[in-house]
Amino acid sequence: MNTRRWLWALVPVVASACGDAGEPEMATTSAHALVAAKPTLFRYRAIGAAGSEMRYAAELPQEDGTMILLRLEGCLEERVVRELFGVRRSAIAERTDVVIDAAAPMIACPDRIAAEASVYAEPRTQGLSLLDYRLDGEPPQAGPGRYFVIPNRCGGLMKHLGIAGRARRAPAPPLGSPGWTPEPGAAPIQLSCANERAAEAYDGWEVHSAWLPSVEFRWMVLVKKGNTSFFVESLDGRPYNDLTDAERAKALSDVRKLLAVPSSWESTDVVPEDEEIQPDMPFFDVCLDRCGTADWVPAHKVLRDGYLECESGSLDPSTGGCLDGERKGYTDRLELSGTTSRRAPLGGVTLDLPICTASETWERRFGLSGHDGGGTWLTRLIAAYNAGKSEGAAPRSVSLPCLVPDRTCSVTLREGVDLSTTTVATLTRNCAVDAEALEVRVGKRAAVSRPPFTLDAATLPARMRKVRMIGEPEGSTITVAQPTCGFGTSAACTDAQPALLVQGDLTVDLEHLRLVSRAPTGSTAGPPAPLARVGVQAAGSAARGLVLRVRDVVIGGDTAPVFYKGIVFSGGTLALHSSSVRAFTDGVSADRARVSIVSWPVAGGHSIESLAQPDLTTDDLVDLRGEWLGGSVANFRALTLSADVQAFVVGMRVSGPMAVAWNDDRATWTEDGLLAVDSTFTSAPGYFDRESVMLSVAGRGQLNFVNSTVVNFGHVLRCPSRLSGGTAKIIFDRPEFDEITYGLRQGACTVESATLWDPTGE
Repeated sequence: MNTRRWLWALVPVVASACGDAGEPEMATTSAHALVAAKPTLFRYRAIGAAGSEMRYAAELPQEDGTMILLRLEGCLEERVVRELFGVRRSAIAERTDVVIDAAAPMIACPDRIAAEASVYAEPRTQGLSLLDYRLDGEPPQAGPGRYFVIPNRCGGLMKHLGIAGRARRAPAPPLGSPGWTPEPGAAPIQLSCANERAAEAYDGWEVHSAWLPSVEFRWMVLVKKGNTSFFVESLDGRPYNDLTDAERAKALSDVRKLLAVPSSWESTDVVPEDEEIQPDMPFFDVCLDRCGTADWVPAHKVLRDGYLECESGSLDPSTGGCLDGERKGYTDRLELSGTTSRRAPLGGVTLDLPICTASETWERRFGLSGHDGGGTWLTRLIAAYNAGKSEGAAPRSVSLPCLVPDRTCSVTLREGVDLSTTTVATLTRNCAVDAEALEVRVGKRAAVSRPPFTLDAATLPARMRKVRMIGEPEGSTITVAQPTCGFGTSAACTDAQPALLVQGDLTVDLEHLRLVSRAPTGSTAGPPAPLARVGVQAAGSAARGLVLRVRDVVIGGDTAPVFYKGIVFSGGTLALHSSSVRAFTDGVSADRARVSIVSWPVAGGHSIESLAQPDLTTDDLVDLRGEWLGGSVANFRALTLSADVQAFVVGMRVSGPMAVAWNDDRATWTEDGLLAVDSTFTSAPGYFDRESVMLSVAGRGQLNFVNSTVVNFGHVLRCPSRLSGGTAKIIFDRPEFDEITYGLRQGACTVESATLWDPTGE
């Protein structure tokens, strides 16, 4: 056991007092510390070409307790000076007791730092960035020179000096390299700002050297982020415990660089409590230099009966590695929510790995190989359903965040914002040019007054192809107004106007939103007319690259009026998860699409409804032009599946005069065009009692209803007497029928069912 290191970890003050200078400290400290003191701005008079003029300067505290005077050359507007240093309210006094040397460092307006000046930017708002102090047009200084040290939270200085753009243009450093570092002896010029908001709390990765007495008295690397923590036992197959002090220091530094831990965040020696050692959690082998070599097989270990053993292979006592080990694999699984999960069984747990955009991934560093799980879209969803319904005890799952965070631009909308006046250009104007995703956070309330809130692939930045619009956890209410045409206006709408409009091949997530109609003004003789709106309208390109995932969303509230249509989707994949849609005519309609509509857990109370507005009379059943719709149940369809659609429905209540309309036409099929499981189909009470239809078929295909309930319809099936070139096959597997007026009239359809119903009207 390394007793000296053990003492240093527990009693650093005692060790320091004893004067032990021969043992290197394990803590990795910052080359520069964040300066707590704020800058002081002042004005002074100087003699220029035009005579006496007022100029600005800053007095900057330094880490060593001294002060530096900084010229602000050409920065003649007080507003600009305040923005640079985040000084909002403090007075800027005039000083007559200072003389600023012409050789004093300066910040110029506009910036005069040479474009080729070296830069190093830490990717954290809590960190520090370094910029070589080289003025444009001046020859390089002899000797080490000077450089700026800029806190990343000082947005005014970071923007003015162009740190983000300079860092993007700088050549990428070799793996494991810290990037550009100033020459030995170079003098720092520590900038600071007086931003009155506190710096963001660091929420990134932490890396520490950990002493584990209960695990064979070994040293390991502890990695933490939020509620996630794990131990790295080996690096490139070599146990951390067996490295020399210098090798440990380098290894710890390399892990910090891998995880982009800012230099302002310290690594220390820690002694974890025994309860921090999670049962069944493996002790990992992480590659640093050998990731791409064929001879490196990770030596992950597990704790059994108090001793470390190889997770795969046998322990080599001479090296601490594992003999005859083999790489573990991971599997990608399509989830019922429409997302893809990546899981790897390791030790006694299942690692839930994130699917990230960065090239640096846990799969690579843990030496995992993988595959996509196989199967068609439908069979993968069935597997996810079966896994969720399984009553067997699953292994404990441990979720890891992305090793390198995705380049996401996050925007928080002000409370009560009108989305009709909010554009993509406005949302992304402050995003980094390399941002790959946009996250829009909605407050408790928002509105759509006139035009739709539009997400268009053509207007997003070139690399940004993911958008997440997320409300408060309890749900954000978006109040939608009647458009300038349609019901209650003098102009007729040719079609319902969308509230949210998505166009092009994007991946869009809508979460925790409540789209409701604005209450009508004034009194009306009868119920208010439905809103001439589509809740969400989305259309992908001919390539069908649009992915729309809707989770915990309500379209159309419990009060009138409801939306004219709920969701209209085309050209991609639609995943509706634990959400409800209440509409006047079409609840959900789709073409050229794969559609999953899931209430989870089953019987979660979610529904798709047509003719959902209460208290309407038959005279109120009119379209946007005022033409009567009451002549056909086909005008009120809860779920419409048109050309080239495959659908999977689980646990939903599907309600309407025509619950399901199958308008696709498949000449051949190898699997179900529609698979509905554990779902309930009901008609809209009070309307079309004898004409209502649970399933209307207009084309060929196989439709399968498993463990589903059909209640209160005039007809279960409406099928034409002839289907060109084939038939439609309808399967009822373990059905329940109740209150069906008429018997089976299958027409050109083939029906398979172990039981049928006793008609109540014949």
